[in-house]
Amino acid sequence: MSSHTVSAVFTFKDNVSKNKFIDFCNGDNGLSVTRGWKGCQNIDCFESQTNPLQMTIWQKWNSPADHESYMKFRHDDGSFDFLKELVASPPDINPLRPVNFSTDTEQIESIVRDMCNIDHTVGNRHMHEECLFVRPTGNPLNVQGWNDMMENDDVTVESNKLLNINRIRISENMAFVCYTTHGKFNYKGTDNDDVAVFTSILEKSDGRWQVIFGQRSTGRSPDEKPPVFA
Repeated sequence: MSSHTVSAVFTFKDNVSKNKFIDFCNGDNGLSVTRGWKGCQNIDCFESQTNPLQMTIWQKWNSPADHESYMKFRHDDGSFDFLKELVASPPDINPLRPVNFSTDTEQIESIVRDMCNIDHTVGNRHMHEECLFVRPTGNPLNVQGWNDMMENDDVTVESNKLLNINRIRISENMAFVCYTTHGKFNYKGTDNDDVAVFTSILEKSDGRWQVIFGQRSTGRSPDEKPPVFA
């Protein structure tokens, strides 16, 4: 699952104002509402060791849209008007993203390995919400359709091994990768033992690569001559 992290720093006028905020957070309309809001994964509060009037709230959400929905609610219900009376300056609210010290190529290679995991949910976290996957028949699946297929009782995956990453090409915030896998699975009672070639298109947004399109070739027997990429 993807996430959206936000830091909010509050500097209160005095201890009385700070305690009013703490009482609000502990009340019926406080952090219990935040934690129960759609998309809220986690929220933690920290006090500065050098300035006891400064408090930092770290929030993790499923998506920016979930956080924006929550912020709108807090504006509409008057919480921000209440907060304005307590702080010495406007709160500093900033979205954050993790620092990734791997190269783009290393990140994409790691995504490919996850996409080949026998547990399809491991690869799912790299798929854009509007990702489209085209099957060998030419029929497309969106993310929900892909999940429905992989979680259907008609499909049982025994193994899925990455054989080779054939090609990676990166151009600014877009990339494509072509790779070969060997998968063993059962579909509607029929055993399949296939070597197949996959192509994925990825887009980098907010420092993170996500798969926006994928396509699978028709499988071939592992006894046949493998596909060769010059």
